Amino acid sequence: MQRLALSLCIGLVGIACSKNKDTSTVDPDATATTISPTTDPDAPGMYDKQEDEKPKDQRTLQTEACEGGKGDICTSVGVMWEQGKEGPADAAKAREFYEKGCALGHKIGCTYYAAMLDAGVGGPADPKAARELHLTACETGDMNECHAAASSFETTGTPEDKTQARELYAQVCQSGQMPACVSEARLMMLGEGGPKDAKKARAAFQTACDASDAVGCFNLGLAMEKGLGGKKDKKGAVAMKEKACGLGHKEACPADAKAEAKADAKDGKAEAKADAKDGKAEAKTDAKAGEAKADAKATK
Repeated sequence: MQRLALSLCIGLVGIACSKNKDTSTVDPDATATTISPTTDPDAPGMYDKQEDEKPKDQRTLQTEACEGGKGDICTSVGVMWEQGKEGPADAAKAREFYEKGCALGHKIGCTYYAAMLDAGVGGPADPKAARELHLTACETGDMNECHAAASSFETTGTPEDKTQARELYAQVCQSGQMPACVSEARLMMLGEGGPKDAKKARAAFQTACDASDAVGCFNLGLAMEKGLGGKKDKKGAVAMKEKACGLGHKEACPADAKAEAKADAKDGKAEAKADAKDGKAEAKTDAKAGEAKADAKATK
């Protein structure tokens, strides 16, 4: 009896254990429950669309950055339009983007925009607006912009503006830029924008020439030739003009001027000879025609 009871107990325990086990099984023939794509793989999809899209060029990308408020990028786009990079060239578009770059505080953009305003490139010339931009940059200590402002005052301003031009030339000259020293001395020699001082102007031309400034040498030669600000010195004048010519100032090269004059004279003589020949030929033809008419009358 004890053995029978023990066997029944073991059986009951086995049944209880089997109930506690996970009896779930996966049917190998059943359909998998993985996530399948909701679109037809043969139909045009996201990847096909990406392949069809062309990559944006630098001009387009930078234009978008410019519209986002980046001044230096606006100037870069302007350069692309001016030089025809990454697309066609268009001076008006270049000027538009230089103006944007300048408005956003990019100094180089202002410089390029001012240059276009000065020259009337990409739109009408506006020397006054350009001058204001030059002066703004000049106030930051940019001597090149000060020089540009001085030149603008002298060439496109009123006679009264030459006073400011001369002051700016003097300021730039003090920074060591010889072209500005020459410009100041020229106004000083003429007595424009301030008192006339030929002696001081001639000395300034001499200093500039010693520093190998071609225009300075040429103006010094003219002063020596005419005796302005000192004694006349024809030999010195010739020497200074030759030096100016050697430094690249074409106006100081008399040999070139003489050669051109001789060439023009030769052309003129050749044309005169040709006209004379034509005239003689016409005269002979007319004479022969007259003789023929006379003979015809006589025969009648």
